[in-house]
Amino acid sequence: MIGFPDFVHRHLDPASRLGEILFGLIMALGIIGAVRLGVEDLSNRSMFIAILGCNVAWAVVDGVMFVLVAVFEQGRRYRIARKIQSGGSDEQALRLIHQELGGQLGRLSSPEALRLFYGDVLNTVRAAGPLRVSLGRADLLGGIASAFVILVATAPILVPYLVIRTPLIAVRASEGIAVALLFILGVWWGRVVGANPFTAGLILTLIGGALVAVTIFLGG
Repeated sequence: MIGFPDFVHRHLDPASRLGEILFGLIMALGIIGAVRLGVEDLSNRSMFIAILGCNVAWAVVDGVMFVLVAVFEQGRRYRIARKIQSGGSDEQALRLIHQELGGQLGRLSSPEALRLFYGDVLNTVRAAGPLRVSLGRADLLGGIASAFVILVATAPILVPYLVIRTPLIAVRASEGIAVALLFILGVWWGRVVGANPFTAGLILTLIGGALVAVTIFLGG
C-alpha cells in the first residue's frame, strides 16, 4: 500500500500485506474489547499502554511466525529436491515437480511448455549440490516487514486515547477507526483482485462491526 517503505514491497507480496493488515486490524479490535473488559479503572493512559503493548507483542509474534514459515517452506522444497537427487526415474521426478509447481503454472502455460520447463527444473535440481535449510537475510527482512506493517496498520487506533478525554468515547472512536480501516483495506483488496471494491470493503467492515458488537454485548 502507498506510504510503506520500499523494503515492505520488496519482501511482502500484495497478498501477504493484505493478510498482515487484515489480521492486525481484526486482532486490534479483539484486543480493544479484551483490554476494556480487563481494566477495572478505565483511563486513556491504561488503555493506550495496554493496547500498544498488545499490538507490539502481536507484531513480534507475527514477524517470528513469518520467519518460521519461510524456513519450513524452504525445508519442504529441499526435501522434494533431495528425493529427486536421490535417484529414481525421470517420470517419478517429473511427477514430484508437477505436484509442487503444476497448480501454480497449469493455468498459465500449455502442456508442452510445462513439460519443457519441468525438464529444465529436473536437470537443475540434479546438478545442484547438497541442499541444506538455512535462515536467509530475505527471511529475516520479511519478518521485520511483517511486524512493521502490523504496527503501522494498528497505530491509528491509538490516536483517540491521546486526543479524546473521555475514556469510553475514546474506546468507541478507536473501534470506529479500526472498522473504517477495514473498509479501506477491503476497497484496496477489491481493486487489486478485480472484485467490486465497495462490496469487498463492506464485507470486511461487517466482519469488524460484528466483532465490535460482540464486545459491546459482552460489556466491552
